[in-house]
Amino acid sequence: MVIIPIGAYMGIAFSMNAFAVEEKGKLDHLYLSLPLSRSNIVRGRFAFAIFLLVVALVVCGLTIALTSPSLDFWLFGNVGGMSFKLQPKMIALICCLGFAFGSFMNLSMYPIMFKMGYEKGKVFGFIIPAFVSAALFGSLGVLMGSRMELIFGWLVYLADNPVFVGAIMLGIGAAMFLVSYFVSQWFYSRRNL
Repeated sequence: MVIIPIGAYMGIAFSMNAFAVEEKGKLDHLYLSLPLSRSNIVRGRFAFAIFLLVVALVVCGLTIALTSPSLDFWLFGNVGGMSFKLQPKMIALICCLGFAFGSFMNLSMYPIMFKMGYEKGKVFGFIIPAFVSAALFGSLGVLMGSRMELIFGWLVYLADNPVFVGAIMLGIGAAMFLVSYFVSQWFYSRRNL
């Protein structure tokens, strides 16, 4: 339920992004010939990234809410013996986790793209972080298979403390987004076009 909207966001925001279009059309030179500063260009791209992320998270929340007719879930079938109600707090928690992940991908890509451009920076800014994220996700799947009690403990904690964990994920995501923004501003102000 989460993978589809967040995956759509990743596809739009990172693979078919403004950096590729603007570099191909040499739009940076056009922007800088207008009464725009480099800071305005960075702010515009980040505003677009925030817009896409918010849309993806709203779609994510609606998808979870609408595809869950009973709102009662059994985790791991009879193995875990735990059920929890998918309350708005849990939907918000999942969206906060998605925001933290989107912010991580933004931090891994935007500063590098602002420093090197799309063609030079796509390997370090998009391809490598995407593979690292996929490897971490795969490792989590392996861990879930071998350490069921550990994962079960995490899920119990998440279900018991959705507001606390969601606030932490929101804070971490916001911090990564701000770091990405300031580093991007610094790199782009010093880049020769």
